[in-house]
Amino acid sequence: MSYKLVCIDMDGTLLNSKHQVTELNKKAIREAVEKGVKIAITTGRLYTSASLYAELIGVKVAVISSNGTYIREKDEDKVIFKHPLNRDQFNKICDIIEKYNVRTNFNTFNRFITRELPAEDNAYMITNKTAPKHLQVAFGVHENMREVYDIYEGEVLKAIMFPESPELIEKIKMDLIELGGLEVVSSGPDNIEIMAEGTSKGSGVKAFAEILGINRDEIICIGDHENDISMVKYAGLGIAMGNATESLKAVADYITDDNENSGVGKAINKFIL
Repeated sequence: MSYKLVCIDMDGTLLNSKHQVTELNKKAIREAVEKGVKIAITTGRLYTSASLYAELIGVKVAVISSNGTYIREKDEDKVIFKHPLNRDQFNKICDIIEKYNVRTNFNTFNRFITRELPAEDNAYMITNKTAPKHLQVAFGVHENMREVYDIYEGEVLKAIMFPESPELIEKIKMDLIELGGLEVVSSGPDNIEIMAEGTSKGSGVKAFAEILGINRDEIICIGDHENDISMVKYAGLGIAMGNATESLKAVADYITDDNENSGVGKAINKFIL
């Protein structure tokens, strides 16, 4: 099979534990692009944050950000696809925030919206220290989360909650699902990510591939966690990292090495180069 599109998750996949892209990963991606393969960074992160890492790789790639809700070519003004939360969906999330008093952030394509600035060890705070201004994540601090929708109307793409225990995570997930109209996943063991119903990394990959005229069986998707399941299942070749959750490995067609040992680059070398 000749693959034309490779969609790669960031945290736990493209990036190692030091939030770095290994040289092997960079080299494999560059060589795939030179061969005519389209690369898309596919992440739960904001567009600006993902674009920073795309720039570090040194080739033109697309960015499918905020779990498939915002798609854009790096360095281009044209937004290919956008699916924000509507007012009803936003209000349902706020109901849960207030019911459980759970720490929650919202984001637009370039802004991290929170009740207070995050700690210095927050990933966005760290990268902002060295990122060029146009690739820095902006912060919006709002004590009353209910006002956020009107301030950023049509721009709020995703919410991320941080419940205090695994038990509370499951309870809140069930409540959100029962409310309806929301897509509910996790990108790590300590969070819940919420988007508009029908949006996911899988739907984002599908939308992008259709724009490019690329068939499903010509797509590779690589990931490590629950929010990657939709795209790994959608792909012609779904690849799980060696460090992936068991639920993702169960739906993958192939398991590569882990993120500390350039699993992405090794997979590209095996199936593309």
